[in-house]
Amino acid sequence: MRRRVILAFAVGICILGYIVYSLDPQKVAAALMKTRLEYFILAAACYLVNEAISAVALRMITSAKVSLFEVLTAHMCGMLYSNATPGRVGYYYTSFSMAKKTGTSRSGNIGILTLFQGMNFLLKVVLCITAVLYFSAYITDHGSQEYLLLAGLFPIIGLILISAVLYTKTLNRLIAKLPKSSKPLEYLDRMQETIKHVHKDQIIKIFVFSLLGWLMVSAQWFFLAMSMDATISYATALMLQPILTTVMFVPLSPSGLGLAEGGSALLFKAVGLTLADGVAFMFLVRVNSILVDSVGLLDLKKNAPQVVDRGG
Repeated sequence: MRRRVILAFAVGICILGYIVYSLDPQKVAAALMKTRLEYFILAAACYLVNEAISAVALRMITSAKVSLFEVLTAHMCGMLYSNATPGRVGYYYTSFSMAKKTGTSRSGNIGILTLFQGMNFLLKVVLCITAVLYFSAYITDHGSQEYLLLAGLFPIIGLILISAVLYTKTLNRLIAKLPKSSKPLEYLDRMQETIKHVHKDQIIKIFVFSLLGWLMVSAQWFFLAMSMDATISYATALMLQPILTTVMFVPLSPSGLGLAEGGSALLFKAVGLTLADGVAFMFLVRVNSILVDSVGLLDLKKNAPQVVDRGG
């Protein structure tokens, strides 16, 4: 696992390095040097509100008998891990932490987090289609159009896969054919059983919370653009966010490192800004988010990631 993560980091750094080198490192550095602290702090505050909204939704769906702050720190630590892993799978640390705090099943919590992610992908399907239509009015070159199309298709694929895992026995049958399949099947069965107890009204509330989160993260991105004097409208920030956060789930590099920066460059150019501004902007997004999510280190300090639960 460690080798795969290191390889993924190497791929991401190579992609990012190539992009920065081809655009001229001095131009990217100049864009970063324009960053204004007051807007950077406003962006961080918006992102913190988003993380609090996510924690409220997570506490509601897990029916956790722990404080909101404990759920928040577990979520934020999971977000830190997600930034260092391909496909952002490191977020599942949150399920281990929640299992330890609540004495519940680790596999059950994984199922709930997968459902939570599924609802986010459902929202991204709608938003990405809207964003593709929005940016298609600006983009004419073939390569950028292909990038938009692939970014729009990815959440649809993710939603289909998550639905198949949680609500069908397709994966169960495939796993059953493998040697030593009893433990993985046991985990998957517990995940699916836990999901059956999630009420429809909870799912609707999660969707609403995800919508609120989209508005707050878009505000974060809007203020970050303002901090570097990149003039974009809030509507453009609303459309940037689903496309580029979806790209972060592509399991080629940690949190889409390099891929998201390339996409940001293309989209910034489409709305009349420079490629260097786009790369610098995505770098600011990563730094701003990681600084806020560093609060999650309190959870890592308190709870060991190796969680012993009741039967997995």
